[in-house]
Order: sequence, then C-alpha cells, then structure tokens
Amino acid sequence: MQQITAPGREIEDESFATIDREVGAHHFTPEQWPVVRRVIHATADFEFKDTIVFHRGALDAGVAALASGCNLVVDVEMIRAGLSAPRLARFGVVTHCFISDPHVIEEASRLNLTRAVAAMRRARGLLAGSVVAVGNAPTALLEVARLAREEGIRPALVIAVPVGFVNAVESKEEVLRLDLPAIVARGRKGGSTIAVAIIHALLALAAQKTGASRRPDGAPAPASSANKSAGAQANIGGAQSGDEARAPRAESSVPAPITVVGIGAGGPLDLSARALQAVRRAALICGGERHLALFADHPGRRFVIRSNLAELARILAEADGPAVVLASGDPNFYGVAKYLVGRLGKPRIEIVPAPSAMQEAFARIKEPWDDAVFVSFHSRPLKIEQIVPHRKVGIFTDPSNTPGVIARALLEAGADNYRAFLCENLGSSNERVRELSLEKLAGLDSVSDLNVLILIAAHAAQGD
Repeated sequence: MQQITAPGREIEDESFATIDREVGAHHFTPEQWPVVRRVIHATADFEFKDTIVFHRGALDAGVAALASGCNLVVDVEMIRAGLSAPRLARFGVVTHCFISDPHVIEEASRLNLTRAVAAMRRARGLLAGSVVAVGNAPTALLEVARLAREEGIRPALVIAVPVGFVNAVESKEEVLRLDLPAIVARGRKGGSTIAVAIIHALLALAAQKTGASRRPDGAPAPASSANKSAGAQANIGGAQSGDEARAPRAESSVPAPITVVGIGAGGPLDLSARALQAVRRAALICGGERHLALFADHPGRRFVIRSNLAELARILAEADGPAVVLASGDPNFYGVAKYLVGRLGKPRIEIVPAPSAMQEAFARIKEPWDDAVFVSFHSRPLKIEQIVPHRKVGIFTDPSNTPGVIARALLEAGADNYRAFLCENLGSSNERVRELSLEKLAGLDSVSDLNVLILIAAHAAQGD
C-alpha cells in the first residue's frame, strides 16, 4: 500500500516478522498464511493460527470472485466501515449491508426474526456468486447456511467469523458441513475486525494475481502499465491513495460507454446481472438523489440529476470512463433515455430497462394495459382533452398536476364517469393502492409525490 509512510512500513514489516518468528512452523500454504497473519496482526491473538480453517478451496474461490468484481454482502455496517473503498473500487466490488434497511426492520418485527436473518433474506438475490462476510451475527450465518442447503443458493465464498456465546460456534460448524468454499474461525472468537482483515488480505492476493491494477472499466490494465499505475493517483469518491487508486484509463478514440439503467419497484435487489455489472464498473454514476442513495457505497464520481439535463449530457459526453445513468422503471417510457439518445447518439447509449411504475400499477390493480392510453403531466401543462376521449388512461403526475388537481379538472369538465386507481410508493413498505371516485380523489388532502394515477371509464371497468 503506497500510502503508508516509510516509518509505517517499517513498523508493519517488523510486526509481520515478529508474528512469523513467534508462530514458527505451521500447516498453512504460502497463499493461506498471509490471510492468517493479517488476522493475527489485527488482533494480536495467536490463537487464530489454530482456529482458522480454509474449507473447499476457499482461498482460490474468494480471490477469483473479488478479482471479477463480485458483490460483497456483509452482516453489519462495521465491516463496511472498515473496508478500503479504493481497494474495492480497483475490482468494481460493491458492498451491501441491509441490517438497517427499513424493509428489514419491518419484516423482522412482523415475523419475529432477528434483523440479521431478515437482512440476509433481503440480500437473497445478491448471494449467488458473491462473497458473504459475517463477523457479528451468528443468526445471519445460520440463514446463509439455510439458503444454501434448502434453496441451493451458492455464494462464491463465505467468511464465517461471528463472535459470541449463543450460536457462534454452532453456526460456524454448520457452514463447515456444507459443500461451500468458506474461511471459518472456529470457536467463540471472531468479529468484524477479523472479517475486514480477511477481506483485505484476499484483495491483496487478488491484486498480486491480476497485475496489481485494473482500468476503470473493470478490465485488467496492460502489463506494461502496471508499474506506472502503482504511483498513479485517481479520485475515487473523494479519496486518493497511490497504488490503491485505479489505473488511468488507456488512451482511446472510442468514447466511454453510457448505460441507462432502469430501477423498478424492488430497487437494486431486482436488477439483472447485466444492470448490476454496469453499475459496478461505472466510474461515473448519475441519478436523482433517491436513486443515488440506493448505491450509497458506490466509489465512483457522482452527478445528481435535477432540472439540469443539458449539464448531464455535457458531463456524459466528456466522461473518460464507463458511466451509468439511473432512472425509474423503463427509461424509454417517458424517461431520460430519449433525451440522452438525441444528444449523444444511439451508438454510445445502452439501455437496460426495468418494469415501469405504470406497468407495476396496472399489475397491482390487475387490469390489462395493452388497451390503455398513457399521458404524462410531469412538468407538462394539464390538458383534459388528452384524457376524456379515452376509456382507460394511465397518468404520470407531478407536485403541481396532482391526482386531486386532475380529478377536479375532470369534474369541472363534466367527465365524471371515471373510476380512479391511485397507486402510491409502489414497492416500498408504505405502498398503498386505492380505488376512488373522482369526487373522493378531488378531496384528498395528502398524496405521495411517488404516485401513478389510472383512470378507467365506468363501462370499461365493467368489461364493456
């Protein structure tokens, strides 16, 4: 790590030499020993040389997964806080922790579970091929084991090092009974510090095996540039750190790719592997504040989309690394994709859609949408004539053209034969779907800004 000063390096080297000397002979391979030594260095506890187990090709599996830019799922925020963002960014590894997710808290309370169990269930869609690190909660580890045993979900590596007196020993032994690669600290000892030390040791090994650097697009840097990259600095999420920074992007006449990723009601957990890979590899991530918050731990440069589409297009045009634009649902359905394609051209843009909020809304009310007309009054003038000729209309609203304002305009125009379906906060814990008359809709005091309004004429709703 080039950011360590010479005196700091001397102290670390002396510490490692002391550990090597005091441990003496051991049974670990030359590749395994740096992992164990890093744990002892982090804890000053030599007992770990007798308790750490590498199970089912764990070392190779973990190094390969991290080097490929896998997801890293952890049980507590303390692990994520201890990890080096530049080291993770080198390979495009994104960490996920759901222990404080509102959905998790609600589900844990409703089902009488620990939050750790609910968090791993929330992470279920990310676990296959990921590295899972459990340093605090044995129940999280037991849930990972259950998902592997009963549902066939196979992480690339399980780092099983929870600390404690209740189920800590048992959860680790359960993992060792599975046909899964795992690094396990048997017994009661463990903790988030141990998990962090193991992950950092694996990342160091991954750097050695891949030439110690990667380009911002996630591909290995050319061997001839490896030495240069060790002294290069890159700004990743505001941090600069020598050889832990990404290598500079190779000069190329090909513009950096731009991927417009649609996010559905289920959030990141419902994203396809293609979409997640684009997000992981992005050097620049753009989106509204709500969408960017879903990837709070992403190490790339950020741009907040507000009413600044021209500036967004300029920044994307000048981007020298892969960029991602996060959008709601299908970016081609009243979304940002049309604008970006018009400004930057089709060859440079890739679109990865998700179900739109409109599609989700029609699914909630169990009505077909292939015979509907769609209108957006979002930042557009309200024109009743766009509604009244049609029997079934899906409407995007905004804080000015609210569902209540639309209902009052229809009533004033004498178009009172519609039933309204108001769908709010789709996919969230406070989702609400209501069927209302226009009169009741017009009188609503408060409606979430995140809403979709569907109007169905009375004879259409009856199947006429």
